[in-house]
Amino acid sequence: MKLFFKGFACAFVVSCTGITPFSGAHAQPSKVPIEMLAGNRSVTVVPGSEYEAGALHRLIFGSHWRSLWTTPVEVQVLDLRTFAGGLTPLEKGGGFQTLTLSFRGADGKEYRFRTLDKDPARGMPSKLRNTIVSDVVQDQVSASNPVSALVVSPLLDAAGVYHVTPQIIVMPYDKELLGQHYDDFAGLVGTIEERPEESALPGAGFKGADKISGTYKVFDTLEEESGNRIDAKAYLRARLIDLFIGDWDRHSDQWRWAGYKKDGLITWTPIPRDRDNAFSRQDGVFSWIITQIIPQIEGFGDAYPDIRYLSWSGRPLDRRILSGMGRSEWNAVAVGLQQNLTDAVIHEAVGKMPQAMYAREGLRLENELRARRDLLVRAALELYMVYAEDVDVFASRKPELALVHRLQDGQVEVSVFQKAGLSKEPIGIPVFRRLFNPGETREVRLYLRGGDDDVLVDGTVGKDGVKVRVIGGEGTDRYEDRSEKPGSAYPWTGEKATFFYDDGEDSEFSGTRYTVIDRHKVTPEPQEDKEKYDLRPRDSGQEVVANITGLRADYSPDYGPYLGWGVTVEDYGFRSEPFRYNMQLSGGLAAGDELRYQLHYRGDFRTLFRNSSLLIEAGTSGLDMINFYGLGNEHYYRGSGFREADFEVMNRVTTLKASLRYPMDRKYHWSAGVSAKWIDLEIDPGSLMDVNRASIPGIDDDFVGGFHAGFHYDSRQSGEGVALSPRKQAGRLAAGEEQGGTSALSGFVADVEGSHYPRFFGNEEAFTRVSGEIRSYIPLSSSGYSRIVLRLGGEKIWGDYPFWEAAFIGGATSLRGYDRQRFAGDASLYAGSELRLYFGTFKFLVPVIYGPVVFAETGRVFLDGEDSSVWHSSAGSGLWLGFIESRYSASIVYARGFDDGRLIDDYGLYLRTGFSF
Repeated sequence: MKLFFKGFACAFVVSCTGITPFSGAHAQPSKVPIEMLAGNRSVTVVPGSEYEAGALHRLIFGSHWRSLWTTPVEVQVLDLRTFAGGLTPLEKGGGFQTLTLSFRGADGKEYRFRTLDKDPARGMPSKLRNTIVSDVVQDQVSASNPVSALVVSPLLDAAGVYHVTPQIIVMPYDKELLGQHYDDFAGLVGTIEERPEESALPGAGFKGADKISGTYKVFDTLEEESGNRIDAKAYLRARLIDLFIGDWDRHSDQWRWAGYKKDGLITWTPIPRDRDNAFSRQDGVFSWIITQIIPQIEGFGDAYPDIRYLSWSGRPLDRRILSGMGRSEWNAVAVGLQQNLTDAVIHEAVGKMPQAMYAREGLRLENELRARRDLLVRAALELYMVYAEDVDVFASRKPELALVHRLQDGQVEVSVFQKAGLSKEPIGIPVFRRLFNPGETREVRLYLRGGDDDVLVDGTVGKDGVKVRVIGGEGTDRYEDRSEKPGSAYPWTGEKATFFYDDGEDSEFSGTRYTVIDRHKVTPEPQEDKEKYDLRPRDSGQEVVANITGLRADYSPDYGPYLGWGVTVEDYGFRSEPFRYNMQLSGGLAAGDELRYQLHYRGDFRTLFRNSSLLIEAGTSGLDMINFYGLGNEHYYRGSGFREADFEVMNRVTTLKASLRYPMDRKYHWSAGVSAKWIDLEIDPGSLMDVNRASIPGIDDDFVGGFHAGFHYDSRQSGEGVALSPRKQAGRLAAGEEQGGTSALSGFVADVEGSHYPRFFGNEEAFTRVSGEIRSYIPLSSSGYSRIVLRLGGEKIWGDYPFWEAAFIGGATSLRGYDRQRFAGDASLYAGSELRLYFGTFKFLVPVIYGPVVFAETGRVFLDGEDSSVWHSSAGSGLWLGFIESRYSASIVYARGFDDGRLIDDYGLYLRTGFSF
């Protein structure tokens, strides 16, 4: 799926530039013509002639491994009658990109054929097939090395890692033996390899294994019995090979496991598979852009990229399997592996490439591997530090004894033993033991799972020591914390060191002033394997995103061209879904008549209070403009001599707002907080405001500050959707995802807020405001995109307020066809309805949904002392477009206001992403 994300972004750039360099994409890997195979044991083939490209194409889309894909090589034709004693087809399979066919050999083993070329369209939504997106994605297959699996096998041998050894072959045109699979597979170029299997006889499976299982089943056995274990050193060797060869796609389905039984327990040894992304090359302009957006798509070269992202897809497995290994063990594995990867081993491995391919790229690949080999120990240490900060330790569902011993230097030793029933006596050697150093580890999380467990914490609590969190599971657990301070010379700082989490009614606790006992119920652990093992919410580390995704460009006739940039920082912690905090800092400059600036900060802090969010926003801007036509519902200026610019007032404004929101895990939340605004008006001579300065309230005021409280409800849904980004647990950032927005197909949203600005707060006068808006998205059919949207909103102000805090209507946010903030008063009321119809879909680079938009709106303001019954109305129509899905929409509408021609400007054209509401 990573290629899909990459291709979609590439296609967007293509659509913007008008470049369409693709001559067409194949629906599936191309076949060798039947006449070329007739009577031949080998044949010369070009693995991917469609990846041939000129200089401009290579500059934009990358050179990648096109040189290998377009090199003629000699390949053996598979003899279905003699290979493995004869092969019998079993079943067709494959993942998102690769077509596979399983065989049973006469030798009793199972074999798997995998196509060399890929068909990414298999994993794409049907709407995107046969579009520019699928063309781009298909072209990006050239980033993969077509013979990477051949090179990796000798490297795994040197590392002592189990693996299968593939061969490149051409599937014969043998209708008799291929049977129903003839049309799909005959003539395809691919690899054939043994599929690791267990045997009915003990120790007779692949590599002498008693059992062969997938990752989820292995994890299940670890939960069932703590004596079952994974050979962590073998797994680490395999993962370091992943780093060495630049294989960034190592999710849980990329592994099989060989199990060896002894004394009723099982030790599992990893068998990595599928090397489609080893040695991946990510050059070209597009690849640079995409790696900015999806940094885990890492390119291979003579130096290691950011280890966090190179290892990204393997995080769920790494954190479970490698938690028991300390730094010295880790380093010993890395040093040993580095010594085994000699120049001779590397030369032999790269020499497995077909001779013609080696002649083109072999020496370069060897040099890159030697350079990476020399840096391997340092890369391994970087990986160690990624996982050392917050460590997860998983016990089993059997009764266990956990001993946590604190040392005076802040170190913590954690040991887990098996035990019998309610006894507190350990049985045998520990199933887990590791010494944690506060210079590396912030906290250890011990998950007890099931069984009647005992936990004993003792020793001295040092300053800045390792925190220990113990999370109970099913069963009756007993927790005891005997921690104490190291002596009178070390005063207690008030910092907690041990945390017990258990909502069981029969669980027992004993603690000290260093202990926190949490009995709150939490969401049960998911039962589905993928959710349970792969998609756990991120709870460790930090992301700092400061790249091209933060660029912002804009233009306004008010302030001219604008260019800005933003940085996002997101921090993760225990039970802090989706994050502990998210901070965004952005700013920019506008170069109009004069240089103007804008700075904005937004911080969302989720762990200060349970299930609450503290939102802090601060900003300063010289780009803001107030439209002011006077207070009242019937101010018209046609023929007055005033120009449109005479109603515009540029200003510099600084704002600060802090809000506490509760709760955060539902469709609604309450909020309360404080806010402040400082404003500096730039009143031009001869403008309406300058001429009427004496009658405009608050014209000399420069500050308002007060309290606010509100309620928000949002049940909007955007429909079926196409997943264009990884889900938040797997993606780079958790924040920023929406279920609906203005493009929603159904649902309801309501916002109500009350504010009070007391006189003693520094305000010139006291006033109170209540505002609100409700919107309803009503589908016109059970399926499809047609819907009607209704909106009702308004506000009321009591007291004396500065004019720039009036209740305004006008513009896209309330009444289209009228200037923004066209009318101002003590109160406002507006309503609107918009019909969005679905007429069909056409293809322009990508599928585009389209339909007409028709709307009508009305509104007015109220002013104390003014006698007016006028309602200002408008109507309009336009077109909406949905790119691939309705939630990725844009709209353009024309609106006309109806006020008997008394307005200077009574129409508007509105172009925007999404809709006005």
